[in-house]
Amino acid sequence: MSGGAGVLSYGESAVYVDLGVESAPDRAARTHAAAAALREVFPGSDVVVGGGVVVVANVACSDEVVRTITAAVSGAARAHVSGRTHVIPVVYDGPDLESIAGALGVSTEAVVRLHAEREVTVELVGFLPGFGYCGPIDPRLVLPRRSSPRPRVPAGSVGIAGTFTGIYPFDSPGGWNLLGRAPGASLFDPGRDSPILFSPGDRVRFEPVSEAEPVPARKEIVPNEQSIRALVVEAAPACATVQDGGRAGQLARGLPPSGPLDPETHAAANEAVGNAPGAAAIEVPLGALSVRARGEVILSVDGAAPVRLAEGDSFRVEEGPRAVRYLAARGGMDVPMALGARATLLVARLGGAAGRALRRRDVVPVGDLESTAARPSRHSTPPAENEIATIVIDEGPHRGRFPADALDVLLASTFTVSRLGDRVGQRLEGAKIPRDRPDLALPVPMLRGAVQVTTDGTPIVLGPDHPTTGGYPVLAVVRRASLGTLARLRPGERLRFGRGA
Repeated sequence: MSGGAGVLSYGESAVYVDLGVESAPDRAARTHAAAAALREVFPGSDVVVGGGVVVVANVACSDEVVRTITAAVSGAARAHVSGRTHVIPVVYDGPDLESIAGALGVSTEAVVRLHAEREVTVELVGFLPGFGYCGPIDPRLVLPRRSSPRPRVPAGSVGIAGTFTGIYPFDSPGGWNLLGRAPGASLFDPGRDSPILFSPGDRVRFEPVSEAEPVPARKEIVPNEQSIRALVVEAAPACATVQDGGRAGQLARGLPPSGPLDPETHAAANEAVGNAPGAAAIEVPLGALSVRARGEVILSVDGAAPVRLAEGDSFRVEEGPRAVRYLAARGGMDVPMALGARATLLVARLGGAAGRALRRRDVVPVGDLESTAARPSRHSTPPAENEIATIVIDEGPHRGRFPADALDVLLASTFTVSRLGDRVGQRLEGAKIPRDRPDLALPVPMLRGAVQVTTDGTPIVLGPDHPTTGGYPVLAVVRRASLGTLARLRPGERLRFGRGA
């Protein structure tokens, strides 16, 4: 593979490799060839493909790593990726159809024809589990992403952004222009032998229809209610979930890591009852949780001294000054494993209690573990009232896609935690970060802690359920030691960013 690659640090433990092939007609083949070469030289790492970009996760950038990557990429042989053909029925009634037609100066019928007449190829899978970036679309349909993403795009929505088209596999935030919907498409199903429908190299044709058959609902898998030891939920806030250490190493499959918003406090709660730090516990955000014991259960909240419950005893996790709390039980929450972890990924309805938030009458099994010595709490103290938290960051890989003063504005400003935040990402209110170009860039791999900046200048810090690829540029990356600090801040509390040493 000729040409030089730009190799950059991407946070503390990932490397961003820009292959310089954004406009190359064989971009996909060259990118996949580079990724294959990097998997050989970094066999224990998660190698994630973007549009002309490859990210090697779990590797810290160093001079030696840069030399290794440069040599591997320059010697990579181009690969031909072939795949299956999918015909996807689409009802073209999307909320942006008329505005797209107006922007192009054509009829809505012409927009539908331009989209449906061209067979497209799946270049990469990311953003959400099962989301395929398909292209190139007809050049006349190339439009930037919306200036501000929608908080919720319905599952099955068919959109366009830049040179790509794709189908949203789940209800999720999104900034693409929506043409219609494909309600019959089952893009991700963990119960299938191959959970993800689209693979790189597959071809996709969109077929206009007046209405499509909806995809059958997946059968809910309820945790074993006959467990000898369990917690019965008596009351829960809106988004309480079971979280273990997460699904490491699956970014290339389009699966984010999930796991705890506040890794330190999650580990402290587990260690206080004698569990491994990454055992499954209940994450309780912005509210109180009440449970009742089935059998004898030993609990800790946030690493506090363990409490022993007898059969029928009730226990309440009170809402406190932190935005998120953790309830651990000795033996861990013994919900079924799903694609390598017990962690709940809400957007994909995966893991935990049938992939959803806990609710009243749920029975959460508790595993068996011999008694071990409790350990003292090691979680940090939340900021005092009116204190401004400091979130430590490193410069992100896309500094060049911003005006020269963008990082200075980020570092000099005080932000407020928005209510428009969840496990996918936390929006921040305050100063607008300067932007000077439309969002036509190709999708690239995303990591937890990445500080994306939307077209309107709003910073969003990606959380554990983050999209695995995205198009908004990354100005900075939050350091691991500050992830818990950010997670503990309630809506309305303030923070500032500080540069890492």
